[in-house]
Amino acid sequence: MGYKHNKEDILEVGYQLIRKNGYHHVGINQILKEAGIPKGSFYNFFESKEDFAREVIQYYGERNRKWLDDIFKESKESPINTLKSFYKILIGYNEDDNFCSGCLINNMGNEIGRLYDVLAEETKEQFDQWLDLIADVVRKGQEVGEITDRFTAKEIANYLHSGFYGTFFKMKVERSRKDMDTWLTMTFEFIKA
Repeated sequence: MGYKHNKEDILEVGYQLIRKNGYHHVGINQILKEAGIPKGSFYNFFESKEDFAREVIQYYGERNRKWLDDIFKESKESPINTLKSFYKILIGYNEDDNFCSGCLINNMGNEIGRLYDVLAEETKEQFDQWLDLIADVVRKGQEVGEITDRFTAKEIANYLHSGFYGTFFKMKVERSRKDMDTWLTMTFEFIKA
């Protein structure tokens, strides 16, 4: 009996390859080799490389949304400190990765922009769903008077996460967390009530 290929395993391989190398620098043959699957099996799961990348984005987004939700639900800290701790975790992950890869959603958004509407839309969808979770914590911080209410919770969530993603460029080229740490300090001063 032949080996049954697990779609999630193929998506995990795709996530690792695309996150580290970018969409345009990963070919289907490389995916096949790394996943240990024949070409026919790939096309049983995915219509094209673009369809594969869309599902990789969705897989990564959903997995991270659950992780984010768990962090926020399990936190015993105040809302503002919950958010600060979350971003410290992300900074630590990037440092552990030697500042090489960053976030798949950020990387894909920068690389593909509006070149591939389907991928851009999926990237935006995943990012927006993360923002909803961050906005819930911001809202709680506003309700207890820790976080400014001069802007909506969603606007502050967007400011937080977009600003953090903005530090990835310098993080990668300088191989340093310096700008991420500066962003963290300044940002949480700015959003304080």
